[in-house]
Amino acid sequence: MGWYLILATIPAGLAGLFLKDTVEATFNSPRVTAMFLFVTAAFLVIAEWMGKRQKNLSKMTWIDALWIGLFQAVSIFPGISRSGSTITGGMTRQFDRPSAARFSFLMSIPVMLAAGVLSARDLLQVPNLSSFLPVMAIGFVTAGVVGYFSIRWLLAFLQKRSLISFAIYCAAVAAIVLILSAFRSPATAQAQQTPSALNNTDNSPRVLQVAYTPALEGLGSILSSCANQQTSFSMVVSESPTPSLQSIGADVMLRLGAPQSLSLPSFTLGSESLIFVVNTENPLQQLTLDQLRQIFSGKFANWAAFQQFCPECFSTDLPESVKNAGIALNFYAEGEDIQSAMESNLMAGVLPARSQALLIPDPFAMIEAIGSSQTAIGFVPASLISSKVNAISISDVDPTQLSLPILAITQTQPDDITRAFLACLQNGLKP
Repeated sequence: MGWYLILATIPAGLAGLFLKDTVEATFNSPRVTAMFLFVTAAFLVIAEWMGKRQKNLSKMTWIDALWIGLFQAVSIFPGISRSGSTITGGMTRQFDRPSAARFSFLMSIPVMLAAGVLSARDLLQVPNLSSFLPVMAIGFVTAGVVGYFSIRWLLAFLQKRSLISFAIYCAAVAAIVLILSAFRSPATAQAQQTPSALNNTDNSPRVLQVAYTPALEGLGSILSSCANQQTSFSMVVSESPTPSLQSIGADVMLRLGAPQSLSLPSFTLGSESLIFVVNTENPLQQLTLDQLRQIFSGKFANWAAFQQFCPECFSTDLPESVKNAGIALNFYAEGEDIQSAMESNLMAGVLPARSQALLIPDPFAMIEAIGSSQTAIGFVPASLISSKVNAISISDVDPTQLSLPILAITQTQPDDITRAFLACLQNGLKP
């Protein structure tokens, strides 16, 4: 049975590796999900109609396992029930309902473990991960308990009852989603005031590839909202380091400020301001632009030396834990848009002390790093300011030096669909 489970897992594993982007795109479309729910309903009806329910697991062959595995591969699309499709696969190979269901749930173990391992890298990149761990632990335990009792109930249910009730449920939910989508589409088009933008003239599926730099990670909720508003195309969103942004070939590339050379079409969607921050234990409250440059160029050995240089910059005396500690500079990686903008707009040719700085991947991580170090100083987009850090005012700076445009760069002149997406982003960025 163990070998059969491994064999049955192979098709889903291959489908996950080679169809990842296509599958992710379909998750943005309620209509596509509804259509796949109809497929699930059809599977369950076919299982009851074709299945003779004559075999149990002791009579399984490798062909049976591979056949059921193919049904699991199909279930990676949203709306197709993994358990429903694999039970269908088992029943079309003449297994009785309880045996098909038992093998279906055993099959979930290797594929979900593999998915969990592959997703661990994404989990570790979640900003402010530590604050989510208690909630995630509750979700993990709840899913385990509810899953156990759900499987136990379903196995008992299938001993005496058919799958037709589940088919009716899937078809009903799919119909409701399609009806709601039909009412929702005109309202969405009117809100965006670009009804023609959502018409795909060649009637072929469209996937809009969107890439953004780590500095714009805070746009996640706006990107998600704009993705959910679309009904005639899907969207795949990814984060990319600024130096490789243009090389990945996305339809729309979002970044802070313009690169040194730009020949592609570009559009300003909004603006973001830089704000400098320190740990909440640090009473630093204001700086001049020249003092800011001196700190980030590494002129001062520690905070006590800087307080002696500028006592009026602090609201109170420095705590002993901060006073004689070195100033912990925090930069982003060289070439990142937010780092380049800070250096070009504010440093005025003064070389930053890169060798003394800790390199931070994105603004959320910057807030975490500064919030956990009493001696740290850094900078983040103003929209992400958090109670974990204190903001510093720069007294003699031109506000335009702290303001950065949020730029959308496209590979070609944008079509109606791309313009609709950009209009949605622009509306979302309005204060």
